[in-house]
Amino acid sequence: MRPRSRRLLQLGALTLLGALAIGLGFSLWHRPAAGRIDLAGKPLVVRQGLEPRDPQFGDTVVATIDVLADRSRVDAESIKLGMGFRAHTVVSTTRSVRTIGGVSVIHVETRLRCLDQPCVPAGKDLKFEFDPARVAYRDGSRTRMIVSRWPALRIHSRLTKADLARPALRVPPPIVESVRYRLPPPATAYALLVLGGLLAAAGFGVLLAVGLRGAAPKRRRVAPLERVLSEVAASCSNGDSGRRRRALEELARQLEPLDAPLSEESRVLAWGPAEPHGEAISDLASRVRTAVRA
Repeated sequence: MRPRSRRLLQLGALTLLGALAIGLGFSLWHRPAAGRIDLAGKPLVVRQGLEPRDPQFGDTVVATIDVLADRSRVDAESIKLGMGFRAHTVVSTTRSVRTIGGVSVIHVETRLRCLDQPCVPAGKDLKFEFDPARVAYRDGSRTRMIVSRWPALRIHSRLTKADLARPALRVPPPIVESVRYRLPPPATAYALLVLGGLLAAAGFGVLLAVGLRGAAPKRRRVAPLERVLSEVAASCSNGDSGRRRRALEELARQLEPLDAPLSEESRVLAWGPAEPHGEAISDLASRVRTAVRA
């Protein structure tokens, strides 16, 4: 190699190295700070997305929304999200909050599915739009709201041209299963018959017992005065003065409408200072029976 060609080659290599060094320095100088998000001076930024944008009928659509808020101006606790998905049903929702530098990032992911008539394409596809998302937050002492629109969905039909040309109802063949019983029918029928007979016999026995009870002779009711005289006679034999006095007082009450003198005599005998003796009580009871019979 000639000396001149060697010098040119060395000069080109040095020039290339210098250009690489300048490019590396420039990229390092303008590299964005790690862990920082540029909000372009705004207190809050909303980013939305749908995946997929062109689903087929019945497919699950994932709606994501990211709310980026400047922590120095917006309190993350004050951020309220309002989202409506019309005919779509919310299958699940996940929400996460993290901080990157001075920015609060709220990430909400919602899985949607629609199997209703509003989502059925009348032709090849159907354009579907959700209601705008509303994000309310406090910026200092003021409450603000951002209304952000979702991208449109284009729902594709699952029907092919052949399906549309020859519509047919696809019904699977019926599955016939053998009839099963937990208990054998003949044995169950006989057992129920026997049980019914026993219940009928028991009912007949109850009716017979009630009928015989109604036909039994009724007890003779004891007159109140006779009952009191029996109590007076019993009190004479047990030696209990208190019982005697109570029995004589009850006798006096029963005699008031029948014989006033005997009633007064019974009350004096009951509550006199001396203890009522058995002989006086027996004599009074004998005279009461004579007066009542007369």
